[in-house]
Amino acid sequence: MRTRRTATHAALVGLVECARGALLFTLLPNHLRFGVGHGMSVVGLTLSVYYLSELALKVPSGWLVDHWGRRLPVVVGLVASLLATALFARVEAVWVLLLAAAVGGAGAAPVWPAVVSGVAEATEEGGRGSAMGAVFTSWMVGTGLGFVVANFLLEIHTLAAFGLVVACQLAALATAWCLRTGPPGHVQEELRESVHEVELSLARLWPLVAGMAAQTLAMGMLVPTLSPYAREVLQLTPLWVGVLLLAGPGLTVLLLIPLGRLIDRVDRLEVLPASIAVGAVVLFVLPFFRSLWILVPLVAILGLGYATMLPAWNALLMDLLPPSRRATLLGLAMSIEGVGVALGTTLGGVLWDGLGPSAPFHAAGLFLLLVAANYLVLLPRSVEPVLRRKEAGGGWEAGDP
Repeated sequence: MRTRRTATHAALVGLVECARGALLFTLLPNHLRFGVGHGMSVVGLTLSVYYLSELALKVPSGWLVDHWGRRLPVVVGLVASLLATALFARVEAVWVLLLAAAVGGAGAAPVWPAVVSGVAEATEEGGRGSAMGAVFTSWMVGTGLGFVVANFLLEIHTLAAFGLVVACQLAALATAWCLRTGPPGHVQEELRESVHEVELSLARLWPLVAGMAAQTLAMGMLVPTLSPYAREVLQLTPLWVGVLLLAGPGLTVLLLIPLGRLIDRVDRLEVLPASIAVGAVVLFVLPFFRSLWILVPLVAILGLGYATMLPAWNALLMDLLPPSRRATLLGLAMSIEGVGVALGTTLGGVLWDGLGPSAPFHAAGLFLLLVAANYLVLLPRSVEPVLRRKEAGGGWEAGDP
């Protein structure tokens, strides 16, 4: 039963992220830039509004998941996502595009708090690395398929790519009906407890929170630029884009589950800074090269680092959150991630227009180096007392200083 529940959550993630990968990484940047004629700054702003809307509702949606079950928030969110996709396909005015982005971001807000809290509930602590590896494998497969297939469909017609997004969203809506519902809680009292635990968690885990914001800011810079960079700078065909995806995200997908199992047996606090530092160096040097013989190995190294970082970071986060408020606190963590992505997408577009196509990659690499230094020096001091107490059988104690 628990394996089936994990599989259901993984399938939901795969479908949702296939739609998002097609829409955010390929369809919108190319449709708004080449089809509608907007500049990269407008592309970045549209994506920023999407992520800002998502982050604004992450904590409320996580709280709803904790107290009303997973099915209803996710179903309502997917219906909103369908509406946003319809608007993107039919409008050109900037203000309507921003409205559609706000609706789409709101629709995406409940999905990850529901999925991650559901997987954590269905697995034992010692197996969370491998379980999160399975979920993130589904995420990477979905995102990669959405990115690649949307690139091919854009060669046929923009509406064909929008059709892919809608099909994935409808399939995700059907899958969401399999999620668990739950009884409502005592709203006012439990909300006060949730806010109190949020404050305590932030006070204890601020290096993890700060690193999360910076690393998502760095990755957000690349969201509006990856597909246009491949087409305008590298002048790659969809086939060669697919080759690079196999070398990077493809390798990540293959390694997520085995590396997740390995991370269950090693010190996550040592793995995180090393994997992020490797990614930082690759991103910084990548724009200096145009040859695919060099780019493919670099992207493969980036995929290896990402496959190591994802299960390590998320398993560490799961270990540090109190089970009774896990979705609420996950909503907060993902809101902070959303701030980083929202600011990063705008910054990435501005850097492209102002300093050139290489600037977002250099800036992302520098930010990730700062994150690696933070995780190496500051993070162990804040989280090791919690982990030692849990290993001694003391559990998570919200009232600890």
